[in-house]
Amino acid sequence: MFPSVESIVLLLQALAVPLVLVLFYLDGMVIGKITPPAALYVAYVALVGPTQGEVLVIAALSTVAATLGQFTLYRGFNEESSALIGIRARLPYVDRIPFLVRERVGERRMRLVSQLFDRFGGWALTLTNAIPGIRSLMSIPAGLSNYHTRRFLLFSTIGNALYLVALTAVAWGLVDLAVSLPWP
Repeated sequence: MFPSVESIVLLLQALAVPLVLVLFYLDGMVIGKITPPAALYVAYVALVGPTQGEVLVIAALSTVAATLGQFTLYRGFNEESSALIGIRARLPYVDRIPFLVRERVGERRMRLVSQLFDRFGGWALTLTNAIPGIRSLMSIPAGLSNYHTRRFLLFSTIGNALYLVALTAVAWGLVDLAVSLPWP
């Protein structure tokens, strides 16, 4: 038996926001590309219908979560960064994350991302953070080149905010489409 629409909406209301935030953090680290948080975010906004204020808060928190995930990846590739609160020393295999990400991304894509970053710097970071599929990858060349931390955080946050604005527009567009369709 399939669950009812009401039970799906209740489940989304209870679990979606914390799950979206965790997935955006993992997505920022490139680890969460298997389960894209964008689909869950759009489904939550479209199906649950939170108020505009609630959407603003969830989008802002999602932006922060994605930026923190990207910052974690950036610090992992930045040789000059110190160990943040000793995480590298305390958690096993954390120091291997940059190598796993680089392997997963692939040499060809890494070369393209590095060339874009070398040519456009922070603007490339902002633009690619707003594009699905290549989001977060600029964190790697930014970390490798020891890009200025504050600039990294600024450009990364702007790109993530633009991405969440686009996702919100898609979600609200789906709601408008569903309302305008003739239902039997």
